[in-house]
Amino acid sequence: MEQKDNKDAWHLIAKMLTGEATPQEHRELEQLLKDNPELHYPMQTISDLWKSSREPDKAAAESAYSRHLERIRELNIDLIPANRARTRRNLVMTGLSVLVLLSVLAVWRFSRTPRPAIEPLASRPVPGTHEIFTANGSRTHLTLPDGTLVWLNAGSRLTYGKNYDSMRREVTLTGEAFFEVAKNNQKPFLIHTDRVDIQVLGTSFNVKSYPSDKTTETTLIHGSIEVSIKARPSEKIILKPNQKLVVGNDPGLVQVANQRREVAANKGEPLVSIRQPTYEQATGAIIETSWVDNKLTFREESFGDVARQMERWYGITIRFTDPALEEMGFTGSFKEETIQQALDALRLTASFSYRIDGNQITINK
Repeated sequence: MEQKDNKDAWHLIAKMLTGEATPQEHRELEQLLKDNPELHYPMQTISDLWKSSREPDKAAAESAYSRHLERIRELNIDLIPANRARTRRNLVMTGLSVLVLLSVLAVWRFSRTPRPAIEPLASRPVPGTHEIFTANGSRTHLTLPDGTLVWLNAGSRLTYGKNYDSMRREVTLTGEAFFEVAKNNQKPFLIHTDRVDIQVLGTSFNVKSYPSDKTTETTLIHGSIEVSIKARPSEKIILKPNQKLVVGNDPGLVQVANQRREVAANKGEPLVSIRQPTYEQATGAIIETSWVDNKLTFREESFGDVARQMERWYGITIRFTDPALEEMGFTGSFKEETIQQALDALRLTASFSYRIDGNQITINK
């Protein structure tokens, strides 16, 4: 049955990308993706591929059609004018569908093949769990079986059991995700990360928990959530709307809530603080969730921290030849810019040079 569902999904994806899918088929595809969450990654990849190569594919299909017409003329076979446009369209769409399906199958095969993680993300899920993975340079969104909406940022992994929503709603996150949780007072929604556990009934919030980052952050937009810090299991922190909980990933520091002063920890407890989200001055948008709108935004952050975000955002690697360069501060926002355009923009406010070798970028003085 699963193999049939996958074939149906490829057929529906091809029709959607070529504009042939009916509203009913759009609903069928949405249901297939809901029932088979492992299809989200290959679908996101093939959608990106389709958007970037749609015109060349169309030109190739048109060229194939022209060659076909020439062969027909050589054989002195005439086409009925009334059918000519329809035949031309069918040939073009057939060519496009074949190209899409071949690309989808290639991506699906790639997604099913074990591949090294770009970052030290969570271990592979045990049998009986679903996993959605986004590589650096890509983002996706999905709907969980209970109707909860999830946006998954680059370099992230979300796992949940196949019995999700039957008894309890529980997921494990490594990386960053924005949740709009379907309300269910009988079944709290639980999120497990490396540093914190989060319990909610129905609300929207952002969780950022990358192993390579200095902190784990939970930003509440509306509703309420209860956060348990794994290193301090006796404490429960209730967040209110427009509050952000920051937990340091360095166990050598502790911070009293709402204070900026850091003190040495005697018990090896993590740094913990409650702050307000950061707002973009020009628009008033919350920076912590701007990535959901496909914007990479940062404010008064070090070049080292910005570089880590850019690595995930663009799917590249950045190396500094001088550690002092990592301490330079930046404020900025990128949406459609290429990595080269983004670096050129940063150079307008700081003195550095860079070299691009494929996906490797070297930052120099």
